[in-house]
Amino acid sequence: MKNWFTSLNGAITITALVILSEAWRSFLDAMLVFPVDFPDPGTMQIAALVFALLFGGWTLALALAWQGSRRALIITFALNLLVLFAIPISWLFFYCPAACQAEAGIFNLANTLNLLLGVLTAIALGIQIWRPQKDSTAIHDTEGGFDAV
Repeated sequence: MKNWFTSLNGAITITALVILSEAWRSFLDAMLVFPVDFPDPGTMQIAALVFALLFGGWTLALALAWQGSRRALIITFALNLLVLFAIPISWLFFYCPAACQAEAGIFNLANTLNLLLGVLTAIALGIQIWRPQKDSTAIHDTEGGFDAV
């Protein structure tokens, strides 16, 4: 399990779970919070655009990281931290103090899941980012022989 968690595939998989979890949390916001807090349809459209850009960019960065892009891996890490601090952590300390947490129900479940997965993703992506890169002049095994790249 430790080998999988510290591998690129493990980090990508956990990040994909975080994106799905955050999308679920955003859906809850769009259905239950935004219509009450922002009844103006224009505000809802702006919120939908912001969420679409955030999740679209995050998914694109994740796909590029899966293909081996180090920059995309760093962007994915940064977006994970941004969303982690913007939603689950700030929910606990700023948006919903103790009085409203008792009534929050499904939001507590979504935020707890996002918090746990977000921290795991930050660790897994951090390991990938700070892991020493392979030397580009390394010897690779190609069909039984060795070739310098």
